[in-house]
Amino acid sequence: MEPRWPLQAEADTIERMTNGKLLEGHAALVTGAGRGIGRAMALMLAREGCNLALVARHADALDETQAQCESHGVQVLTLALDLGETSLIAPAMDACVEAFGGLNVLINNAGMHQFASALDADLAMWDRMLDVNLRAAMHATRLALPHIVAGARAGRRGAVIFVSSLGGKFTAPTNAGYAATKHALTGFGGSVFEDARDFGVKVCVIYPGWTNTGLLADWLRPDEVIQPEDVAEAARFVIAAAPTVCPTEIVLQPQSSRAARLFPSN
Repeated sequence: MEPRWPLQAEADTIERMTNGKLLEGHAALVTGAGRGIGRAMALMLAREGCNLALVARHADALDETQAQCESHGVQVLTLALDLGETSLIAPAMDACVEAFGGLNVLINNAGMHQFASALDADLAMWDRMLDVNLRAAMHATRLALPHIVAGARAGRRGAVIFVSSLGGKFTAPTNAGYAATKHALTGFGGSVFEDARDFGVKVCVIYPGWTNTGLLADWLRPDEVIQPEDVAEAARFVIAAAPTVCPTEIVLQPQSSRAARLFPSN
């Protein structure tokens, strides 16, 4: 496939034609979209005029995200499924492309975490984290990229965003299984960028620290950590980047030093 990316003049023309909305006429698939960072990503994309395929395990949470996104005037498709069952990803991708005529942005956000020492960790839980945090993102990316590249060749924006964690940047006790999945995303995301860069597709791994989601430690205050909307704004920055540059990694630290610790102080 011959590489091609739109000139800045083309991108500017597209944005002027769409009343200033960055992603009018585009489509995105967001995993883990039922709450937290995934919901914030979906809402950010909806505000930019992007039609959405939302994936998560729980239909009731997806329904709430759908209602909030539809209030911005976009079309929303919801797909309640367990991404740990990777055989379900291809039909979900097909449903998105059929509904919207293509796919331009993929947000790999779904993830899970469990603290456990490598001495006695549940191996089934390690496998589950590998399936949800890593394999699902790999399968989704492989299936989405041909559509994203096709859109980029036609002059549309294209992006693949991986929501990782600071756990993908360091090591810590009782974090071996989770860290393995997130460190692997670093290598995978970087390599995907090398494969897609000459087509103008943005690829970025975002590493948030403690964030106000269901995974927040109970010893932290929600108002002293990163907010889901902060992570979504980082993704928007990547998607909106000029054709001449791609932010391939973004590290998001809580402003508060207390919220920067993995474990509570004694």
